[in-house]
Amino acid sequence: MPASSILLVEDDPAIAMLLEEMLLDLGADSVTVEGRLPGAMEAARHGAFDCVILDLKLHGQETFEVARTLGARGIPFAFFTGYGKDGLKEFAEHPRLPKPFGESDLEALMERLLGQPLARQGGR
Repeated sequence: MPASSILLVEDDPAIAMLLEEMLLDLGADSVTVEGRLPGAMEAARHGAFDCVILDLKLHGQETFEVARTLGARGIPFAFFTGYGKDGLKEFAEHPRLPKPFGESDLEALMERLLGQPLARQGGR
């Protein structure tokens, strides 16, 4: 698989570390973590990512503007949330990674976002 660069937008450091490690284990080449809305917006506007996993709320602030920016740039993304479709407003039909989730959920999501599975790293 070609190189895969993933943006992870998550404000809980423990969850971010867990997801980052899981993504690397699944074969992502790089994972950039943003935990604050200004950094997430900057990354959404100017970053070069193959896909994005976007927490619905960062420190209580909704991330819909980040989602709109990613959509306008054609960058595939999924929400990471414990809320159901109703909490996603105009993004109700968008892919989402539920909280809690398992490795198989994350693997299936990445395949959906990228159009193919991540290539697992043999040494990880």
